[in-house]
Amino acid sequence: MGVGGVSAKTSLGLEDLVRAIDEHLQRFDREIEVDLARVSRLRRARRQLELRMWRTSPLFCKTR
Repeated sequence: MGVGGVSAKTSLGLEDLVRAIDEHLQRFDREIEVDLARVSRLRRARRQLELRMWRTSPLFCKTR
């Protein structure tokens, strides 16, 4: 038995579980960052397209 009544074998299994959970959370954080960057690029492209359409639309162009 190890400290606190937990065997060394069980303790090693818990360490593996904690390590696996930590890796999963880190991977999930990276995926979220990638998704947020993608959404940001899409929003910017949409704003640029909307502005371009606004500027070139005959309905909104100012006649001089």
